Amino acid sequence: MKRYKLFIDGEYVDPVGGEWIESIDPYRGEAWAEIPRGSSQDVDKAVSAAHGAMTQGAWSQMSPSARGKLLVKLSDLISENAEQLAAIEVRDNGKLYTEMLGQVRYKAEWWRYFGGMADKMEGSVVPIDKPDIFAFTTTIPVGVVAALTAWNSPLMFIAWKCAAALAAGCAVVVKPSEFASASTLEFASLTQRAGLPKGVFNVVTGLGSEAGATLVSHPRVAKISFTGSDETGARVYESGARNIKRVALELGGKSANIVFDDADQEQAWRGLYPVSSRQLVKVA
Repeated sequence: MKRYKLFIDGEYVDPVGGEWIESIDPYRGEAWAEIPRGSSQDVDKAVSAAHGAMTQGAWSQMSPSARGKLLVKLSDLISENAEQLAAIEVRDNGKLYTEMLGQVRYKAEWWRYFGGMADKMEGSVVPIDKPDIFAFTTTIPVGVVAALTAWNSPLMFIAWKCAAALAAGCAVVVKPSEFASASTLEFASLTQRAGLPKGVFNVVTGLGSEAGATLVSHPRVAKISFTGSDETGARVYESGARNIKRVALELGGKSANIVFDDADQEQAWRGLYPVSSRQLVKVA
């Protein structure tokens, strides 16, 4: 059984509390890996590393063009390792390999897109009625971004939440679902190989009520991006409002399926989510 570590400040490290959570293969119903149970101390280390990268490290001095080139390099590495990353996601969340492989390959293009956008986020000159005043706008990174992802497509959510943030010069702390964290921890090694400076991309795994709650309320987190349930999203929104943070939420279930009695039942179920996420309603 593989034992993973947290990814903080460019290195894989053990959780401060020395605890791990078993990750269950939903197809076999067996534990196949151990995921670190991150604590508030681990979260603080990750956020501090991200904040330091933005304010003092090489990332803070890097030109937008240079940031973009690193993201394009990361995109290439994702394409090269797509099959391995997809296989890990399937082992962790039980979805179809063809779907996961397609997502990972598409996700590479997302990183490439924002790599190209990094040096194209521009300010502008603002015309005003005072001839002796020159007014202009410019863009600056919002700050440390907390990215909380759901179990069903972890790597896709990372692309959606983190690619734009990194292109803008922010640093991120990712908290994946405790039910599917392995692919995110594997992905972190690609950020190393791509040359992202230490502290720019961090991963803290663990329970949402512990690591997740600490992350969204951390005073040095400026932006929260969350995908998950309505109930948890409401708590995230409340915490963000209390601390005047920017919050983006993607909530709730969707894509209901109706399977009629005369349908090919085996083929129908193959196209749906794994057993752990099904809710079957019998219509009389």
